[in-house]
Amino acid sequence: MRKKVKIEFGKILPRTKPSRSQETETPSEPASGDEEKSAKLVAVKCGRPEFDITFRTIKLLTAMSLSLIILCILFSLKLFASSIGIRKHLGQYINMVSEGDGSKLPVLQAIPVLCFFLVDVAFVFFIFKIFDRKKQNKFNWFLYILLMMSVALICITFILLIVVLSHVYSENEGLHNGIVEAMNNYSGNSLYKKRIDRLQIEFQCCGSKKYDEWYNIKWYDTSLVKKAATDNTQGNTPFSCCSISSIFPCIHHNIETTGKAYLYTPEQNLSISTKGCYDGLRKKTKEVGWSIVGNLVLFIILQVALVICLRFLQTAHYAKNRFEGHSRLYTVWLFGCASAGKNLTVVPPEPPPVPEELMS
Repeated sequence: MRKKVKIEFGKILPRTKPSRSQETETPSEPASGDEEKSAKLVAVKCGRPEFDITFRTIKLLTAMSLSLIILCILFSLKLFASSIGIRKHLGQYINMVSEGDGSKLPVLQAIPVLCFFLVDVAFVFFIFKIFDRKKQNKFNWFLYILLMMSVALICITFILLIVVLSHVYSENEGLHNGIVEAMNNYSGNSLYKKRIDRLQIEFQCCGSKKYDEWYNIKWYDTSLVKKAATDNTQGNTPFSCCSISSIFPCIHHNIETTGKAYLYTPEQNLSISTKGCYDGLRKKTKEVGWSIVGNLVLFIILQVALVICLRFLQTAHYAKNRFEGHSRLYTVWLFGCASAGKNLTVVPPEPPPVPEELMS
């Protein structure tokens, strides 16, 4: 016969021996603090990689992001200044003989760098905004848009790298034709004369592809020279063709004739530059082009690292549109998106079974 137990408020019930059915049933314990922290607040659709991080990791990601932004901004300023230097030096000489071609390489480097600079400055503003204690829905959305813009700029920069390489390895006959045109106008136009002289002295070159191209050009005022001396079959070039590296006196008249003066023989002590300006400009263009490619590749690596760090911050902030300190874990992912209805309901633990004594 079952023992009746009287239930009175404020009194302790006598302890009874549990039945076998009660021994087999293990009551579920309430969720601990760690389990409550690990409860997901967002459902990720096809998220790769997806994991939970603590607020300490959030602060580490923030410090890394700010450091990368500062580094990217400084590097972008350096590359922009480098573009100006390329335009003033190599670009200026190319534009002397081929208008507009000298601006292509510096522009191909400056445009993506300037765009990244503006995006990185905006990143700094939104990083500080997402740490506001109030919910910042729109700032998380703006940060996501900036990330997509940065990814698009990275893809565009890769395309520009191909354009740079194709430009530096193209034949560019327009450059050769421009040099020849400036040579033909050497005697009648002081501007062309100045350009050719500067080009040949700076790059230690003579003519477009070879120095003997000057032999068929009236590059001097024939009225100032005796008629007998106007024969160019023996070779005459402007003084700017003289080679700085030559240890012999510069002979730029009658180059092909052996002379008693200075014991000159063209086979042994030719004192003018034998390299053409076209080849000199192309060689310098390749060097500058590869330096641009190297700088942009390094810049892309820094931007990719920055995008990864900021993407983790943006997804961690997405669940509640604010950071709540160390009170919970934060779900982050790199690829994928959150499914509809991002805030998941945390299922409470089941209550323990009621003892049989209370049921009677």
